[in-house]
Amino acid sequence: MRKAVSAIHATPAKPEHNQSLNNRRLFDALIMVAQLDCRGKEKNLIPRIKEERLSPMFEVRITDLARLAGIPGKNFERLYEELDQLYSMDFNWNVVGEDNQVEWEWKAHFLSVLGKGQGIKRGLIRFALDPSILVIVLEPSQWATLSLQAMHGLGTGPSYALFQNCWRYINTYNKITAAFPTHVWIKLLVGESRFVKEEGGRTVVDYGEFKRRILNNAIERVNAVPVLGYTLQLKEHRSGNRVSRLQFKFISKEQESLGLPLTWPDDVLKVLDGMGFSSKDIEDMSQAHSFEVVADSIVRLKAAETRLRSQGKAITARKAYFEGILRNLTAGAAGEDLDHEKIEAEVRQMELQKAAEIRQLKMQEAFSEHLRKRFRSWILVLSNEDREQLVKDYWASEDANPILGKALDKGLTEDNRSALSTIRGWMEKHRPETIAQIFENPEDKAIEAWMAWKLAGEDAIQG
Repeated sequence: MRKAVSAIHATPAKPEHNQSLNNRRLFDALIMVAQLDCRGKEKNLIPRIKEERLSPMFEVRITDLARLAGIPGKNFERLYEELDQLYSMDFNWNVVGEDNQVEWEWKAHFLSVLGKGQGIKRGLIRFALDPSILVIVLEPSQWATLSLQAMHGLGTGPSYALFQNCWRYINTYNKITAAFPTHVWIKLLVGESRFVKEEGGRTVVDYGEFKRRILNNAIERVNAVPVLGYTLQLKEHRSGNRVSRLQFKFISKEQESLGLPLTWPDDVLKVLDGMGFSSKDIEDMSQAHSFEVVADSIVRLKAAETRLRSQGKAITARKAYFEGILRNLTAGAAGEDLDHEKIEAEVRQMELQKAAEIRQLKMQEAFSEHLRKRFRSWILVLSNEDREQLVKDYWASEDANPILGKALDKGLTEDNRSALSTIRGWMEKHRPETIAQIFENPEDKAIEAWMAWKLAGEDAIQG
């Protein structure tokens, strides 16, 4: 993979393999078992998995697996059936790059081996993952560690899947998921269903019914989990009158803030503040981690700094390095088993990815400003009569918004950005042909073309 990976998403390839809530929970629990087990193995394990396509054999008791998955009761036969189904399932894996675009579409089984103990071995489960998939789930920057407390509080398959697939973006710079087509999100949440059909070589989506019956309830359930410091906000992207893509943005629960943890000593809070953690960051940390683990991570950080200083080296980024130690300890690694070289490599990779995300966001903002200026120029060329007619047509439309439309009272002038934005959004839905004429140049249609156009202009100026 040439570019940094933001997230991986997996969906069953066949309709008969749509995942139940327990199936999804076991899927994640098996990943956790693999992550915990590999922490204690040799440092060059991941390179060997990549080069030699090998996979260790993992072993876990069915009772421990059920506990990790948050599945109550002792109906282990049902769990064995779910494991059998996981073994037989084909998955589609979408690899999403740092620019939130799908870079690879894979097809692969999740489990390559599944064994169930018999006799004195009864209750033991042995399994192996396909090496290509194992490499993915062992990388925390690609496969995010999910909150067990939150996962156990979700009582339906779609709400669990929504949390599972959105939470992988919580550490991105702008805290927003990739904008996938609606049919992709539908498959991520419910698998193959009546909401997506293939007719005459094109994909037909019943988004309205899916939103009413599935999506709204899933969002409500995720947002009702008290342990999460964020809610999910749905963002719908339209193509004409049709909702074509969906995104979910993390919104901080400002109204439900519990404040800084009152039981944590001031010296610990000062250390975290000195590393760059905001009050909100520390609050989120106290919800996800115990004080003992946080304090131990601080001690480990200071020990690592002392050791590196004696070698004439320095930590790349203290905050990110601390988060790496915290993540490893939370995943079950013993202090003496911490792979500091790997943590430092992860920190460098994450800092590069964060810088790339910031650059991408700035470029997107600059591209949006380019489109805004292009639209403003078109509006200003119109006669006063044509501008007034546009406003009249807007108010005559059934989509006219009394709140947004207030800005139109001041007229479509150069400085009235709110009015220009309102009219542009309305025209994108009701006058797509005119919009296509306004943004007719290649640099108006895609950010990549705009970047090339801008670069060519700068080269010409320098020349």
